[in-house]
Amino acid sequence: MTDDSTTLGEFCDQSRKITYGIVQPGKATLDGVPIIRVNNFSGHSLNLSEKLQVAPEVEASYQRSRPKPGDLLISLVGSIGQVAIAPPEIEGWNLARAVGLVPFDDIAKAHWAAYAIQLKENQRFIRQRANTTVQATFNLKDLAEIPIPKPGDDVENAALKVLRILDDKIELNRRMSETLEEMARALFRDWFVTFGPTRRQMEGATDACAIMGHAFPPEKAATLVPLFPAKLGDDGLPEGWEMRDLRSALTLNYGKSLTKKARNPGPFNVFGSGGISGTHDAALAKGPSIIVGRKGTVGSLYWTRADFYAIDTVFYVTSDYPMVYCHRLIETLGLETMNTDAAVPGLNRDNAYRQEFAFGGDDLIHAYAEFVGTLTEKSDANQQENQTLAEMRDLLLPKFMSGEIRLKGARMIV
Repeated sequence: MTDDSTTLGEFCDQSRKITYGIVQPGKATLDGVPIIRVNNFSGHSLNLSEKLQVAPEVEASYQRSRPKPGDLLISLVGSIGQVAIAPPEIEGWNLARAVGLVPFDDIAKAHWAAYAIQLKENQRFIRQRANTTVQATFNLKDLAEIPIPKPGDDVENAALKVLRILDDKIELNRRMSETLEEMARALFRDWFVTFGPTRRQMEGATDACAIMGHAFPPEKAATLVPLFPAKLGDDGLPEGWEMRDLRSALTLNYGKSLTKKARNPGPFNVFGSGGISGTHDAALAKGPSIIVGRKGTVGSLYWTRADFYAIDTVFYVTSDYPMVYCHRLIETLGLETMNTDAAVPGLNRDNAYRQEFAFGGDDLIHAYAEFVGTLTEKSDANQQENQTLAEMRDLLLPKFMSGEIRLKGARMIV
């Protein structure tokens, strides 16, 4: 601690206590009170698309951990040290035990504290103080002791403006990418799972746009309709379609062991079943591809356009079909439920290969890939821009916090 810093416990709202959420939430209930969990943290914000709801009578005992808009939330278990500011839409929610609440009555101070926690030295502080006996756990006493640089009013306001502009753009790009992915996912299900164009013809639709679910302009819709039979066969598939196994569409290749000691930092991402776990100076395979969790996080899926290194806890996909099609196909097969090893979660490749899918012909697959490929390129461009913006933010963050960049410099950046 220095004269230029304070602690998080002293910096936050003194009228409320730093706390954590519901210790024993019990069974999920559809009409309960939603709670924030660690998996809701996304970047430096919250993704509320998946929510767990607990019984109101359970939540009622934890009024202390109901977040108010503008409070700071932090992950305390597992992926520790992630932060987000409570948005207005979670008023009335509560928190899981693995999420900490730091109260603030000044949202500018909450943002300042959130950025301070993201400093490398504070992330290191969190890791060093964590209990890692079972899984990483950060306690409230140490949370309150995180050092927070004291901001000058002008520096704070200008610095926050710059940092929030960057974070707002990152969040906008993330949401745009999510929307694009949902569009690709919805189109796949409509074409290849529920057979929407065929069913709409059976229901009497004759207009090309209507048959294609009003997802395409008239000229494009007219070229797509002939790819879909007008009725279903006795097997429940569009006439002329057949069921095939996954092996017929793609190959699940084994990754290769690469210890941390053997890694040389470089331009190629290293993928494990938990996602990117570092970089290496050599690639194992070429992109685009899909990485599939084999050991650990079974069935986890990661898309990469660039060349990469896949370690021995994952498969990586090669195929003669477009990879954007393979990606959405694998998503529908439920590989995440196919754990075959009681001790260490594992995905058996032969079991995965036995999964079946509806095959409607190469022309249909390539038509899907032509449209979705454009969406994927836009999503990938957003993610690449986000990486650049995050690097800029992380470069500026310690300079703002230390005062190296003062008000004049911050205004120039804005």
